[in-house]
Amino acid sequence: MLKIRLGVGQRISLGYAIALGIAVSGTVAGFGIGRYHYRQASVREDHTRNEVELLHRLQTSILQARTHQQQLIPLMQHPQKSQEEYTHLLHHKVQIELSWAELQEFLKNQPQQLKEVHNKEIPGFVQTYTDVPQQYFQELERQMQRIQSLNLAVPKDIEQGQKMLLLFTNSELALKYDGISDDLVEIIKQSYKEARKAKELFQQSSNIAQDIVINSITFSVVISIVLTTLTTRAIANPIQILTNVARRSTEESNFELQVPIERDDEIGILAKSFNQLIAAVQQLLQQQQTTNQQLAAYSETLEQKVEQRTEELNEKNSHLENILEELQRTQFQMVQSEKMSALGQMIAGVAHEINNPVNFIHGNLSYVQEYAENLLNFVKLYQKYYPEPIPEIADEAEEIDLEFMQADLPKMLDSMKVGTDRIRQIVLSLRNFSRTDEAGFKAVDIHEGIDSTLLILQHRLKEQPERPAIAVIKDYDNLPLVECYPGQINQVLMNILANGIDAIEESIITSQQSKVEYLTCHRPQIIIRTSVVNSQWIEIAIADNGSGIPEAVQKQIFHPFFTTKPIGKGTGMGMSISYQIITEKHGGKLECLSTPGQGAEFVIQIPISQNSKTQTALIE
Repeated sequence: MLKIRLGVGQRISLGYAIALGIAVSGTVAGFGIGRYHYRQASVREDHTRNEVELLHRLQTSILQARTHQQQLIPLMQHPQKSQEEYTHLLHHKVQIELSWAELQEFLKNQPQQLKEVHNKEIPGFVQTYTDVPQQYFQELERQMQRIQSLNLAVPKDIEQGQKMLLLFTNSELALKYDGISDDLVEIIKQSYKEARKAKELFQQSSNIAQDIVINSITFSVVISIVLTTLTTRAIANPIQILTNVARRSTEESNFELQVPIERDDEIGILAKSFNQLIAAVQQLLQQQQTTNQQLAAYSETLEQKVEQRTEELNEKNSHLENILEELQRTQFQMVQSEKMSALGQMIAGVAHEINNPVNFIHGNLSYVQEYAENLLNFVKLYQKYYPEPIPEIADEAEEIDLEFMQADLPKMLDSMKVGTDRIRQIVLSLRNFSRTDEAGFKAVDIHEGIDSTLLILQHRLKEQPERPAIAVIKDYDNLPLVECYPGQINQVLMNILANGIDAIEESIITSQQSKVEYLTCHRPQIIIRTSVVNSQWIEIAIADNGSGIPEAVQKQIFHPFFTTKPIGKGTGMGMSISYQIITEKHGGKLECLSTPGQGAEFVIQIPISQNSKTQTALIE
């Protein structure tokens, strides 16, 4: 059997090659597994997002069609307005049919791997109500045909037509049609839960990849330390034995000593060379002893020769001492060199193999981000000067969710850049075997969050058929940057502003005055005020001039599932979640101040820095 003999340097290189291989393999495996889970999580997240959007679209069309049908009753005495309302209703009918067909196609084409986690209530919902919308609109069309045969210029016929629509509104078929919206509320809740699970799975995929990479690097570092210890012992112990024998032979002048090392590597060769040197010295000493005896015998006649011979021996002894000193220096240098070589190979190898691809990715990310920004700016410029694209472009934009892509692509590139920065920090910290965690809170400009929220709600603030535009009055103070969860703060702002808009619209509908008289005296508006309470706290106040909130309702407004909105329009969780975000997540306060008939004001107070949570300087 062939026996492979490796030298000391080859053993060291092999050991650290194994450690480096484990680190690189673990990193590659981590990225591979993370990428696989990322794709799975991405598919599930896209699926749930599309599902929620489709259900919301269907629910909106159902409710709007029902609303237009009910509006036909009071508008019966105005044939032109009644016809316009019916036209709107038919438009929503088409939207319902399209949404219903999309929902069936969505269930049919959902990925196989998502069938186990899919919202199991949707197939039963579709089967239960598959014919209800069609029956509802067919019956409504028959009723409208009967009404059109009446003379709507006669009050009696108008009253008869209104009774016919009222009976239809309260019919069993209409109530079953309303059940579609009621069931959609629960189904949408379940879909939101699945969306949150998909996001959690998405986050877990990144954590799995990161854990694998960190564990593989840590494992390789531990192996490197063990190999360094074993290698040091394998080199230092034999050299220590060799040093002891050399010292004893010099101090005791005992040149019969031998180094008991039998190895085929560099240490073994050094030991054999030293033993040969000792044997040569011993031979020289024996020759010296023989010569001295000869000199003693011939001292009287050969004094000159003896002195010459002694001088030669002294020179040889001096040369031997020089050799021994050089050997000791060589031994020390060899130990230090092997230690530094081992550590250098480990650090240089790991840093080089990991840092090179990371630097490549990190270096190119800036160009990718620049190209992406240029493309997104180009798309925005195109949309600015060509706001009405051809149908094919509009369909493709909707198919790829262009608006979401424009918002999400910069975030994705930023997260990738943060990831590469993180890996680079780990590589740079190999010598200390440590890493730095990221903070959860961020210091942000609160005004930017308010402005972005208003931009999202811009479509609801614009002028509507039943009301003028809602004016937004900003009274911004000079606020410092605030440490918070920006996304959660924006969610609170969205809930409060949306409720304010709803309150204004509801006050117009329920007013006892005519719409013209009411709007003349009450121009709809929302006032947003920000201020610095003290050195530790800031305040955001949002006030509307709606109908206000009764005192009994104010006591329950932050309770879960409490809502004053009609079924299907409110879930009762918006203000409860907002209260939890402000008080628990940020250590702040959220209060509602309202007088019936004079609007409502919501006051948010949060600490500027999370280090000030425990301070009680907030004005009560």
